[in-house]
Amino acid sequence: MKCEDFKKYMADLCDKQTDPAITEACRQHMKECAACRAYYEDFMHTVNLLTPKYAPSFGKTQPAVSISPLQTTAKPKKHPSHKWIQIAAAVAIFMAGLGTGLSNFFSTQAEAVPSIPLIFDQSIKSSRSAASFSMSVYARTTPNENFAYINPKSGFMRISLESLRQNQKTFWRLEKEGGRTIVSDDGKQYMWTTGGLAVCGDEKCNFAEGFSSLLRPETLLEQQKAALSGNPQAHAEMTETDSTITIVTHTDVYGNAVSASLLEKEEKSYRCTTENVFSKRDGLLQQVQIWWERDGQKTLVLKSEHIVYNLPLVPSVLVQRPDTTQVTWLSANTPSVKDPAHLRKLTNETAQEAAQRILKALTDGKPQMAGEALYYYTAQLPTLTENMKGCKVSAVSQAKEKKDYKGVIVFYKLTTPDGNTENRHIALRRDNPQGIWMVDGGL
Repeated sequence: MKCEDFKKYMADLCDKQTDPAITEACRQHMKECAACRAYYEDFMHTVNLLTPKYAPSFGKTQPAVSISPLQTTAKPKKHPSHKWIQIAAAVAIFMAGLGTGLSNFFSTQAEAVPSIPLIFDQSIKSSRSAASFSMSVYARTTPNENFAYINPKSGFMRISLESLRQNQKTFWRLEKEGGRTIVSDDGKQYMWTTGGLAVCGDEKCNFAEGFSSLLRPETLLEQQKAALSGNPQAHAEMTETDSTITIVTHTDVYGNAVSASLLEKEEKSYRCTTENVFSKRDGLLQQVQIWWERDGQKTLVLKSEHIVYNLPLVPSVLVQRPDTTQVTWLSANTPSVKDPAHLRKLTNETAQEAAQRILKALTDGKPQMAGEALYYYTAQLPTLTENMKGCKVSAVSQAKEKKDYKGVIVFYKLTTPDGNTENRHIALRRDNPQGIWMVDGGL
C-alpha cells in the first residue's frame, strides 16, 4: 500500500463499513511506515480533542474500524451511530490540506502543532455550512473613514455585520455605528455615510476593502491557517475547556490601506496576536480578538461579541438602503474627462502634484478646479469647502504606498486662519479607466 492510499482510506475507515482486507492492509502499512503511523496518531489526537466531553460515551474514541498496528484485524460491527459523523467530518478536515491565500491582515507564519490547522479546518467547514451569521465587533476606527482604517490611537467603534446565503445568492450588511454603511445585494454594492456620500457599484468595487476578511468567519480562519507556515518567528498555542477551544496565533501585520501606519508616515511591521475561541459543540468560531504590538506596546485593536449562526435573516431587510429622495447615488464607475489636453495633464501628474492641486482648489474655495478628483465627495463639497477655505497647506509629502491598498497616501500640514496647525493626510488612487488621481479618503 502506498502512503497516499493509506490517507485516502482513513475516511472509509470512519464513516462506513470497511472491507477487512483494506483494514489489514492499512495496519500492515503502519507497521512499516513511521510517517503514516504518526499521521494516524495526529488524526486520532484531533478526533479526541474535537469530540465534546459531554457527549454520550462510546468507550474510547476511535474510528469505526481501529487500525492500530499492534492489534489483530477484527470484522467491523454492524451498529453504526450518527455520532460517528463527527469523526468522519474530522477525517475530511484532516484530508483537506493546509494551503489557502493570504490577506491584508496576516503575513507568513510558522508551523504549529498538527491539531491547530485541523481545528481551523473543522471550523471553516462548519462555517461554510451555516446559512447566515451575525456579529458585532469593536474596532479602533472613526465613523466615516474606510473600513480598512484601523488606528491604535483611536477609540473603539461598534461595527455590526450580518450575512445571508440563500438560493445561491449572498446578501450582507456592514455598518459602523453612526457612520459608514455598506450593503451587498447579490452582486451589487451600495455604500453611504451620514455625511452624504452615496456610491454604488458591482462586487469588484470591494467597498469593505481590508475589512472583507470578516465578511465570513471562515475567511479570517483561512488567512490564519495559511499563515501557519514558513516563518520561525511566528507561532500559535492552544488551550481548552470542557466546551471551548482557544487558539492564539502570533504573526506579522503591516499597515494596510489608511491604517495605523499613518502614525509614522511609513510602512512598519506590527506583531499581531489573534485569539480565536471555538465551540466544541459545533466547531464554529464564537469570538475573536486582535492585538497589534509595535515598539514594545501591545494594543487591542479589534474585539468581537458572541458570533451567532443560522439566524432567520430576511434579504429585503438586510440590504435596505436610503432611497433616492434622501441621497443621490453616484456610480463607482467614474465619469470620463472629455478634453484630451486636460486628460493628458491629469494622467501625467504625480500623486504629490495631484494632492497639491486638490488641496489648493479646496482652500481657495474653488472645488470645481479639481472636480474630477473630488467626484466621490460631490455631496460633501459645500461643507468641505467651507471648512477648508482660507487654510494654508504646507509640507506636502511624497506619496506613500500601503500594503494591500491600491492607492497611496500623501501627508501634509494644514494651518487654519486662526493659526492652529495639524498633520493630515489624503488618500488617492488611480485605478480607473482613465488613470487619473481621485480622492479616496482622508478629507
